[in-house]
Amino acid sequence: MPLQIPHPNTPLHLYRHLLRESTYLPGLCRPWITSRIQQRFRDCRYKTPATPHIKQAHASLQFMRSANAGHIKRLEHLCCMATGRVGKRNRILSRSQLSHQPPTDTAELERSRIETIPETSRSNHTPDSGEAPGAAPVRPHKHDWLENWSLDKVSALAQSQFSQQASDWPKAMRRVVEPQKIMVGRNCFNRPYGPRLLRNKLKRHWAGILNQILPPLPQGEWDHLASLVNGESNVAGLTIPPRRAVAQSLQGSSPDLGGSQWNWSQHALKPARVIERGSTRQRKSLTGQEDQDPRGHGNAIGIQVISQRKLQRIYGRIWAMSPIMKRNPEKKKWSVSWGQNERRISAPSTSDLQFFEGVTNDGKDERI
Repeated sequence: MPLQIPHPNTPLHLYRHLLRESTYLPGLCRPWITSRIQQRFRDCRYKTPATPHIKQAHASLQFMRSANAGHIKRLEHLCCMATGRVGKRNRILSRSQLSHQPPTDTAELERSRIETIPETSRSNHTPDSGEAPGAAPVRPHKHDWLENWSLDKVSALAQSQFSQQASDWPKAMRRVVEPQKIMVGRNCFNRPYGPRLLRNKLKRHWAGILNQILPPLPQGEWDHLASLVNGESNVAGLTIPPRRAVAQSLQGSSPDLGGSQWNWSQHALKPARVIERGSTRQRKSLTGQEDQDPRGHGNAIGIQVISQRKLQRIYGRIWAMSPIMKRNPEKKKWSVSWGQNERRISAPSTSDLQFFEGVTNDGKDERI
């Protein structure tokens, strides 16, 4: 059934509709979606022209209403946005979890300072034992964005994701992490790459990997998601708030929906397939319109009842594509752990146990 509330016309009215609709989302994605709505409203409030931002906000409102109505794919997409599998939080987690960490002690700070000092030309000092005499001086490259990332951590996560990923993940690692081939590559004249060209090729290589990677979650958030999947958390984390009743006026009349009068001009100027596009089964959950088919109203496609078990399955898929990384202090290597979404067989009810009387656990008859 369509929502019996007035259509938002002004930006502030639309903003209130978005905040109200975000309160009906699951607890996993509700805080992040609410903060994004508030931030986007502050960023776009005084921008001109405001038409594209209002149009995008209307589309986001329809998307959230469809997810709250029971569209599983759209609800899972919102959960992926909140956990950083897609969207803006994906880039935030990548920058916070995969970049170089600040020095923890004075020795590490001094070592990092020495490593960032530009090297002088080889013509100004005596060649080392490993350098060839008469070799061309090596110019240090300029500081760029690649120095801010922990490449050993990114490489370990990319290789683990390549071996762990499934075909239905939002991001897939489609290329192999092999920067060694770029280092030993040669140009069309069979000469080694120059320093600037080599650096640009390495930046392009790592940029493609960072675009396809799924960043690790913080330890506390990963543990909370695991407790929801395994049923160890409280029931409140797997429940969706019920929708509140629509406010009525003091006179008892229904609110003005803005679409009670029939607009005949659209039927005269547009084809019927364009006007009735919003009432199709594919878009009915987005628009809330009902078709006028005399044979009966068809159910919207993709709508299901969102139960606690359905939410656990959605969280299980997200947990399976969420890694966590730890470093071995002895081997100085990173270990990657992914969530395990195990499908457990539900216990039979009392009425179903009568079919298994006299059968052992291994499936054999006790009478034999």
